[in-house]
This record gives sequence, C-alpha cells and structure tokens, in this order.
Amino acid sequence: MISLRELKCFILDMDGTIYLGNRVIDGAHELLSLLDGKKIPYYFFTNNSSKSPAKYTGKLERLGFGRFATDRIITSGDVTAGYITRTFGTHAKAYVIGTESLIEQFTLAGITCTDTDTPDCVVAGFDTTFCYDKAQRAVDLLREGVPFLATNVDAVCPLEGGMVIPDCASICAMLTHASGITPKFLGKPFPETAAYIQNATKTPPCKIAVVGDRLHTDMRLALDNDMCAVGVLSGEMTRRDIESSDIRLHYLFDSVRDLYEELKKS
Repeated sequence: MISLRELKCFILDMDGTIYLGNRVIDGAHELLSLLDGKKIPYYFFTNNSSKSPAKYTGKLERLGFGRFATDRIITSGDVTAGYITRTFGTHAKAYVIGTESLIEQFTLAGITCTDTDTPDCVVAGFDTTFCYDKAQRAVDLLREGVPFLATNVDAVCPLEGGMVIPDCASICAMLTHASGITPKFLGKPFPETAAYIQNATKTPPCKIAVVGDRLHTDMRLALDNDMCAVGVLSGEMTRRDIESSDIRLHYLFDSVRDLYEELKKS
C-alpha cells in the first residue's frame, strides 16, 4: 500500500468531505493549508452537475477557502462535455435536462443545447429545475433512438440535517421507465472520469489520492483505476457500509481533520 507521504496529488470530493451544505467540516482549512505549504497539488471533484466550476469557486471563497481558478474544480459536467465532443464532434447538439449552469458549461465547451432540433444526444444531469415538460421531451427523443447520457450515477444529494433530494440517477430512473432506454453514466466512478483526472493532473494514477465520503463513487473510482482510496466518515459512508461491502480502502478517517494530522507527521 502506498504511503501517504508518497502521494503527489489529491482529488478532493466537496460536499460531505470538506463541507456539508454551508458548514465547513473541521480540519478542511488546515488540510488545504498544509497541502499548499508542502506544494502538493490538489483539485476538487464533485459529481454534482447542477453548478459550474465558476459557481463552486464562489462557494469555496464564501466558506473561507480563498479564490481558486476554475481549472482546479472539476465536475461531472466537465467529464460529460468532454465525452460529448469526443463522441459527437466539436459542434455536437444536446437536449439537456439540467440547470442553467450546466447548459452554460456545455455551451462554453462548444455544445449547442437545443430543445427544438433533433440532437445528437439527450443528457440528464442533477436538475433542480426538473419538470414534466422536460421529461416528456426527453422520452420522445429517447423513443426515437437518440443516445442517452447522464452526468452522474448518484440517486440522491445529501442535505444538512440528514435530508436528501433526488439526484441525477433518480431522474434517469423515471426516463428509463417511460422509454425503456438506460443511460450511459459518466462522472465518478467511471473510467472516463479517471482519464479526465489523469489528463488534468499529469500525475500517474498510483500517485493520486481520491478523498471522499461515498463508497460506490469516490472510493470505487480510486480502487478501479489504481489510485489511492482515502475515505472519510463525515458524509454519506459509514463503517457498516464498508464492512458489508467488498470494497477495501487504503485509508479511512473520521474526517479530513484526521487526514490532516497524519499528513502533518510526514
């Protein structure tokens, strides 16, 4: 097992790992300061496609983390945009079930987001503006044979106080039930995301740590792609979840506070 001191890059999940809603998780500020001091590069990666990297820079700044360049923040929307342009060309057209932020993100990548022309693909994201009209249009296109993509495989998005709201996979379940078509999921833990991370960081997989609170996205991404799996129990994942699964992490901490304490020793 790779030692923490040998790691050359950290991929940090956001909600549930460094903050929860609008509350900073204890030790998060100290961890980032330590990585900065050691000149160890780190990036943020979230499966939440409802906001663009530019939106996340604002949130990180409001929470006291400072101002980050948008290329330090990767979302499942970035991975999906890259997949669309590689698969359907640089002038691809997409029908997008997503927020205005996701549509803006795709538009900046050169993708035409349309609800009138026949698109190259239907893309579902974590859409907090989801409505029946969007569902009906998507189902019509899927039944006509338009390919179906989804930004992430999360069923719910956690909120403070133990509450949740439906996420991308729950929206996709409705569309699949009505159309009979299952989407190709992107984001964590899929190989397109691992390739995106390696290209962005220019770091060998064995030297990259994925730090996160979700077993089947964050940790599975790391373990399926030869990265170091560093789990934290400050979000969704529990010790019981880990014990009842076949997933074996490289490191497990109660929170990033404990990760910070370990890294401080090295």
